Amino acid sequence: MSPVKTKTACGAVTVRMYNVGFGDSFLLTFPAADRPRKVLVDCGTHSAGPGPEPIGEVASQIVRDVTGADGVPRIDVVVATHRHRDHVSGFESPAWKGVQVTEVWMPWTEDPDDPEAKKIRDTQSAGAASLHAALRLSGAPGHLLDLVANCLTNEKAMATLHGGFAGRPARLFLPKKGDEKNTYAPAALPGVTVHLLGPSRDPGVIRDMDPPKGKGYLRLANGNGGGSGLPFRRHWALTPKEFDATAAFAHLRLPGKYRKSVDALGDDDDLAVAVALDAAVNGTSLMLMFEIGKAFLLFPGDAQWGTWNAVLSDPASADLLKKTVFYKVSHHGSHNATPKEFVEKELSAFSAMISTRTMARWKLIPKKELLAALGAKSKAVVRSDQLSSLPSGFTKQGESWVETTIPI
Repeated sequence: MSPVKTKTACGAVTVRMYNVGFGDSFLLTFPAADRPRKVLVDCGTHSAGPGPEPIGEVASQIVRDVTGADGVPRIDVVVATHRHRDHVSGFESPAWKGVQVTEVWMPWTEDPDDPEAKKIRDTQSAGAASLHAALRLSGAPGHLLDLVANCLTNEKAMATLHGGFAGRPARLFLPKKGDEKNTYAPAALPGVTVHLLGPSRDPGVIRDMDPPKGKGYLRLANGNGGGSGLPFRRHWALTPKEFDATAAFAHLRLPGKYRKSVDALGDDDDLAVAVALDAAVNGTSLMLMFEIGKAFLLFPGDAQWGTWNAVLSDPASADLLKKTVFYKVSHHGSHNATPKEFVEKELSAFSAMISTRTMARWKLIPKKELLAALGAKSKAVVRSDQLSSLPSGFTKQGESWVETTIPI
C-alpha cells in the first residue's frame, strides 16, 4: 500500500486512527512554523480481535506515512500509553529500526531506575505469567487465556520502546518524580502544551495497579519455571473425563445441576482475577491532554475508574476536561473506562474516535449505552470497525484508517 500523506491545514491538527481491530494506534500531526510535528500514540492489536490488516503491515504503513520527501521517516514523539499487547504489539516490527524519533513517552511505571515502578512491573508480570500458566493447566477457555496473555510482558515490543528507533531518542517516564505540576511544553512539539492527568503516583491509587493477591490457583504455576505445577504426579491424578468414566467413583459425582453451579463459580473466579489483572495494568496508562491553540485533545489510553476518579475529583483537572474538543474513547468503549459524569457533565462540543471491534466473547464492548450517550451529544463520533458511512469532517482510506482535522 502506498503512503498517504497528511495535509495538515494551517491552523489545524490532524488525528488519524488506524484500524487495528481491538487495539489502538493514532497518528497526530500538529502544525509548526518549520514543519509539521508527528506524534504516534500506541500501535497494537489484541490477538483475539485483529484488524483488516496484520499489525506488522499497519506498522509498515505508518512508517511509510511519516516518511518525508527526503526519504527519511520521522516521528517527533512516540507515546506508549501502557504495555498491554493491544497497545504495543506493533512495535515488535523491524520496520521501526530506521525511524528517526526525538522522544519516547511511557508511564512512570516503565522507569527502569524507579524502585516502586520495578515493584509494580514485577508484581504484574509475575501475576500474569503465573495465572496464564495455571489457566492453561486447568484447560481454561480461550477468552480467559487471551485476556491474561494481553497482560504478559510483551518483551520484544517493549525492547523497541526502551532501546529501539533511530536518532537516539530521549525516554521520558511520566509523571516525573517530584513534579506535581504535570504540565509540559515539549521542545519536540513547539506550540503544544501537554497536560498529564495519569497515571497517579498517589499511594492510594497505586494500590489499584497491583493484581489481586492470595488467590490459591496463582500458586499452581511454579514460580521458578520448573515442574508441571500440578500438586501430584500424573499417575496419581485423573482428568475430569477419566473420573466420569470410572464406575467406582459414581457415588462421588455431583448431580448435574450442582456440578454446573460449581463449575460456573470457578469460571467466575478465574474471570474476576483475570479482569482485575487487566485493570491493574490499565491503571498504569498514560492519560494525556494535548493543548494547541483552542484545541484540547484527550487521549486517556485505557484509563479506568481509579485514574478517572482522581482526575474528576481535582477541580483544576475537571475544568480541563470541560475543554475537550476531541476524545479518544478510553479502553475501546468498555463500561468502566468512560465515566458517566464525564460524558454528561464535562463534554459539550467535541468529536470522538473509538478504536474497537465487536467480539462474541466480550459482548459488552463497546458498551451500547456509552455509544448512545456520546452520540446524543455529538454527531461526530466514529468507530474504527464501522467506516462505511462517516460524519462530515472525516475522511478515510478504505478500511485502513480514518482521520479528521480540528481547528486550533
